Amino acid sequence: MKRYDSIIIGAGPAGLRCAEILAKAKKRVLVLEKKKIIGPKICAGGVSLKTLNYGIPEKLFEKKFNQFKYYNKDKSITIKSKKPFLAMLDRKKLGQWQANNAKKAGAMIKTGSKVTSIGKDYVVVSNKEIYFKTLVGADGVGSIVRNHLGLKNNKIHLTMQYIIQGNFKELEIHFDSKICKEGYKWVFPHKGWASIGIGFDPKRNDIKKVRENFNIWLENKGIDTKKAKFESMPILYDYQGFRFGNIFLAGEAAGLTYGLTGEGIYPALASGEEVAKIIIDKNFNPILIPKILRKKKIQEILITIITRCSFLGVLLHTLGFWLMKRKKWQSKAIRLTLS
Repeated sequence: MKRYDSIIIGAGPAGLRCAEILAKAKKRVLVLEKKKIIGPKICAGGVSLKTLNYGIPEKLFEKKFNQFKYYNKDKSITIKSKKPFLAMLDRKKLGQWQANNAKKAGAMIKTGSKVTSIGKDYVVVSNKEIYFKTLVGADGVGSIVRNHLGLKNNKIHLTMQYIIQGNFKELEIHFDSKICKEGYKWVFPHKGWASIGIGFDPKRNDIKKVRENFNIWLENKGIDTKKAKFESMPILYDYQGFRFGNIFLAGEAAGLTYGLTGEGIYPALASGEEVAKIIIDKNFNPILIPKILRKKKIQEILITIITRCSFLGVLLHTLGFWLMKRKKWQSKAIRLTLS
């Protein structure tokens, strides 16, 4: 009978960070990943530079930005900061780097291992039971651990993106209520390509119509999508707790993704680390998770204001655009959304 101190489901940023910390504390750790390859995920790849706190090597950051263009329909302003606040990462390279760190620390990682059911102190993989003292769900949206706990998934946004080849220089954020209600578009430049996408509430929009409008917008910008890769992914930001007895949730599985911006890598790394520290020391008081929750609360108040009244949403974007012309409001906006 196989038994581990901790079983972690999901080899994303949260799960691998958690595994590394636990393994360094001499815990017997097993990471189960349903995919055969660690790292690749549908993701725009933008991260706040708080991720530097986790020792990510500079070579994994493709580009860094200390400014972006903020558009309200056809009008734009450039928002600047003295220091870079956002960077682009390759998710596959990040995952491989994290996996190597976790393995070096002593964690065991099994890919192509889908958990089909969960018991009181065991998980089932390929019809075999594997036992645990603690279980960590770091398996993102659609988490089997979250489903096992009976948690609802009410707060979900949908993202669509095209992977466009070419050299794009400027980071862009676009708001236009004619494309979709209360959503936004982005241009995230990487090395030799860019993620150009849109995020929105699928409950308040006709998904087919949004894609049609998005394609028209791209065509008007002179961007050819015929040979581009199209991807779509839901984002879960419905937080309902992260500790449930000997079962924990981290990252997107816990709903710790930011609802307004969709950023999930930093909350995943931070929560994965603090969940591990709680497992090691039951008296450990998390610091980063409460900070993430406070920022989420502010962002979700804004989401509520925007979604309850379309007129208020348009007014808020217009007011925001006007305020962004002032440097003190630019720094506040960066802190709230991108840092």
